[in-house]
Amino acid sequence: MAKFIFGKKIKDQDNAETQAVAENVTPKTSKEKRAEVFEKLVAISAAGVDAIDETADEVGDICKAGAEFTFDIGAGIIKFFDIIADIIHWFVIKVAVIGGRRWHKFLLKINEYKGILIKDGLIIVAACLCLAGIFAWGTDYEYSYNGRVLGYVEEQSDVVDVLDIVSEELSLQYNSNIVIDPETDIEFRPVVSYGKELDDSDTVLRRFTYMTEINAQGYAIIADGEVVAIVETEEIANDVLDAIKALYVVDSSSVKYEYIGFAEEIKIEPYGTSLNNILSLSGAVNKIKDGGQKASVYTVVNGDTLFGICQKLGLSMSELKAMNPGLSTNTVLHAGDKFNTTQAIPLITVETIEVSTFAESIPYSTEYKSSSKYYRGDQVVSRNGKAGKASVTARLTKQNGVTIEREDLSREVIIQPVNKIIIKGTAAEPPKKGTGQFIRPVNVGVYYGYGWRWGRMHYGLDYAAPTGTRIVASDGGTVIQSGWNGNFGYSITINHGNGFTTLYAHCSKLYVSVGTKVYKGQAIAAVGNTGRSTGPHCHFEIKINGKNVNPSYYL
Repeated sequence: MAKFIFGKKIKDQDNAETQAVAENVTPKTSKEKRAEVFEKLVAISAAGVDAIDETADEVGDICKAGAEFTFDIGAGIIKFFDIIADIIHWFVIKVAVIGGRRWHKFLLKINEYKGILIKDGLIIVAACLCLAGIFAWGTDYEYSYNGRVLGYVEEQSDVVDVLDIVSEELSLQYNSNIVIDPETDIEFRPVVSYGKELDDSDTVLRRFTYMTEINAQGYAIIADGEVVAIVETEEIANDVLDAIKALYVVDSSSVKYEYIGFAEEIKIEPYGTSLNNILSLSGAVNKIKDGGQKASVYTVVNGDTLFGICQKLGLSMSELKAMNPGLSTNTVLHAGDKFNTTQAIPLITVETIEVSTFAESIPYSTEYKSSSKYYRGDQVVSRNGKAGKASVTARLTKQNGVTIEREDLSREVIIQPVNKIIIKGTAAEPPKKGTGQFIRPVNVGVYYGYGWRWGRMHYGLDYAAPTGTRIVASDGGTVIQSGWNGNFGYSITINHGNGFTTLYAHCSKLYVSVGTKVYKGQAIAAVGNTGRSTGPHCHFEIKINGKNVNPSYYL
């Protein structure tokens, strides 16, 4: 009501002022205007206060409603937990009652059978005590060294007490630092020792001192990071390296060494290992000298046999067969055949640089001359060549005794070489067919003839001559056999027609093959010692219609 009246007054004043202006009434003063502005501000403030009061009333109603809702939720939660508590309380009481009833019944049963239970209980306790006593009486210890069982003892101390003595004795015996740690190296396991022999302290000591698998401290010789040998001490390791060097060092006034060392980086370091891996000085030298292997090829020479080759190479027959598939004990060997094999090589490379003065062979040359005295295709040695000799001073770089680099510093010829002279035939070849007239196959005397020898018949003539001497066809004809021929070794048989054949045996080389037509005097083979032979010679036979005759009657 106050607000309305106040507003009404303001309105009436506005109307009066407007009317006064219209009627040319005098304007109001500034004081009157400030009073009117103040009245308006008061009115606006009153309106704002009224609006805040209304808003506060509405917020209060909302908060009251929210509080009532929150109280309702809390009351519901509390009520839920009260119900749960009542259920648990009921369950606990019920369990307690049932448990009490059963415990009461159990006590009644105990009281009823009290005598029997006491008796049985005493029996069970007595039995357990007896079993424990028996187990304690029959239980001892199995002792092991790094997983290897050594024996059985009554007490662990029977082993532990002797370990210091064992370590000391083994260190003295093998000149190595050997320590046996009871915590890490020894393991005990309880066992029933019935029927087993128990070790006393002396036996324990003996078992350890005779065992080679004991851990030991040695010194390893290491080449480019690889352990090549283990020895007892650093001093022995250095002795081993000196011994390896000495294998390739020559004590001579004509050799001056500028460097002796190893191609690999060599180290000597402490190395933990088992006692049986430690080598003696000689054992380490042999291992380093021959411990490596590399592939190699063996070339068969005259007189070789499979078993002889195995002996030369240090191999068994099975090892040689494994490296050469298809090889058998029945394989026929020929000079020049090759076999795969292995060759022992050192594990360390000794490198030397030396200035050496030595004699060196000067190879001879071969001169060829022509002559009509010999048939075309024939070659006759007129003069054997002879190598010369020179004195050479050179700087040689060697690895394991093999020269890999050479620098000649001086050279002086001592003996001039003599050239070999070979006469090559130019005359026309004679007819390559039999003439019925035979010549000696080798231009030397006969040392054994046709006839009985050593209790059996000898069907040919033996011409003694150095290996390589020419064998010529005794007459013209066609070669019908050329190759290995049992006891005759390498041999050739020629058919001369008219029922005549000749045999040339124990050759070292064959120059013609089956089907080749040859003339009288043509070189067909070289003297050798193959097959069943007691020395280099040519065994020569003549047959007529397959039957042997004395060759001396036809020469």
